[in-house]
Amino acid sequence: MLRIYLYSLTLYFISMTVHADELASLQALLPSGTNVAYMIGQPFSATNEITDDVISQQNTELLLTPASTQKLLTALTAKLYLTDEYTFNTSLHGNINKQSISHTEFNFTGDPTFTRDDLRRMLKQLKAKGVSRISGDISLNQSRFNGYNWGNGQVWNDQAVCYAAQASALVINGNCVLGNLKRSADLKKATIYIPDYEPLNLISQVDIMTKEQQQAQFCDLEVTRHPGNNYTLFGCITPSKRNLPLSFAISEPATYFAEVLKAELTQAKIKFTGNIVANQQPVKPAMVINHQSVKLAEIISEMMKESDNLIADILFKTIGAEYFQQAGNYRNGAKAMREILADKGISLTSSVIADGSGLSRHNLVSAETMFSVLEYTIKHDDKLQLLATMPIAGVDGTLQYRRGLLSKQLTGNIVAKTGSLKGLSNLVGIVKTQNNHKVPFVLMVSGYNPLPRDADKPRQASPLTQYLAAFFNTIVTKH
Repeated sequence: MLRIYLYSLTLYFISMTVHADELASLQALLPSGTNVAYMIGQPFSATNEITDDVISQQNTELLLTPASTQKLLTALTAKLYLTDEYTFNTSLHGNINKQSISHTEFNFTGDPTFTRDDLRRMLKQLKAKGVSRISGDISLNQSRFNGYNWGNGQVWNDQAVCYAAQASALVINGNCVLGNLKRSADLKKATIYIPDYEPLNLISQVDIMTKEQQQAQFCDLEVTRHPGNNYTLFGCITPSKRNLPLSFAISEPATYFAEVLKAELTQAKIKFTGNIVANQQPVKPAMVINHQSVKLAEIISEMMKESDNLIADILFKTIGAEYFQQAGNYRNGAKAMREILADKGISLTSSVIADGSGLSRHNLVSAETMFSVLEYTIKHDDKLQLLATMPIAGVDGTLQYRRGLLSKQLTGNIVAKTGSLKGLSNLVGIVKTQNNHKVPFVLMVSGYNPLPRDADKPRQASPLTQYLAAFFNTIVTKH
């Protein structure tokens, strides 16, 4: 009996070695110079059966840029410390005397879900209290956070785009404005459209030209931000019957909010002739109205499925604020994350933690560290409910249309957090195999710089697409 057991065990490890060599050989599909790090865990059937065993690994201690897989660390830390019941509050303070309110102050705590409709409802509640006039100035209190609104190491030329919107204490409509660029062939200059109710000023100096002219002039579409939420688009673009969707990150959230507030006060027929001023001091007047966000569990689900950077960085700062009971910022957010996860046996000693979203190029995390985060998440999923927030290949979130993962045997069978920046592509999650097993994995591809595509083969899949398909098909069919 013992001989049979030892023989079976030997065959198992030989099989695992073959599979590991097969995975390593797939790197030949990628361009020369690409770095690949991965850890493949022991297959399991139920979350309480997961072990620390690894059946295949490569470059596991190499420190790499995690990109948005960093959000798994942020989500785990938030659930452990803030808990699923946590909510954000946006409140209106002041002293009401008959039909007037004075010492009026809005207090912002970074609610990433707060919208113009929410503001409108707050003003309707104020009106319902009999208030028809605001005496004196209105203060916008943003003392919840301090320091930069972007993390160190975030790319400067992303700052005008909504996926890099400012993680300020004052957030409204995601600190983002949507529009489009008309670029039909009958125009010489492209024209910008944004809704009339948006207090932004945009100027287009964008030339419309052929692709050949664009290449000859080394020209592209670019944007410059000016004070007061003013933007200039310049450069060039090729013609098309379809308008180009645009998203503008608000440069000055307080200035933007002030203009929106004035418009909404007029709509609510509440008279106001004072100034709207910024404030970083503790709130003093009594609270009159409070708007409460949805619970953290719902906010985290949105962050993970859609890889929302604003939510992630606000959670990061909020963790710092709550943990240290002071104004939150990227520094105390990082310290709090390290201590909270260390208490659960997850060490970030060798990692560089700069933000919660993964936008910063300063972040450095190894596949080994990321695997320890994933392993803890799986083991405690009955309580955490984090796996359900991850995108599913071919189904939803950032994996709904991910090339390389849309085959029949992969669709619905990969549940993972994505992470992509220029030159890198990461995935952290679980693969469901043909043998009805679940395989935990971390895959980090960096230094990816493919050669220009062959003009005669425009539909040929990219090297990364081919690699991802081969990598996960191997796991699905062999385990």
